[in-house]
Amino acid sequence: MPHHLFTCLTGHAIVQIRIIFRLLRSNDFLTYVQRFNHTLPAPSCSTTDGAAGLHILKRVVRNNGVRVGNIIPLHHLRSPAHVIPCFRKEANPRLTRHTAYEFSNEFWLNKYWNKEFFYALSLS
Repeated sequence: MPHHLFTCLTGHAIVQIRIIFRLLRSNDFLTYVQRFNHTLPAPSCSTTDGAAGLHILKRVVRNNGVRVGNIIPLHHLRSPAHVIPCFRKEANPRLTRHTAYEFSNEFWLNKYWNKEFFYALSLS
């Protein structure tokens, strides 16, 4: 992976689970996930929202716009994370409560979701 999301979470990534499955004649469960990257800061901007201090995530996409996905063992997943679509000044008119996560490419990582997340992300 290109760079680590947070120094205190080195080796971890934020992903969206798309499907959980098991191969025939196997007891191991696998997941197909699509990754998010923590936005790299430009010299004059931050990777957090100023008011709330939430980290900004973007979907990882190829040059052609296709999302980057991986298959990983289910037991590699450690914790759920709460991500919130970032609408900016104008929201995409196609967004509904059912499509907000599919049509959005930028999100806030909610560090206030639970105390473990808060402490881990506040140390970074």
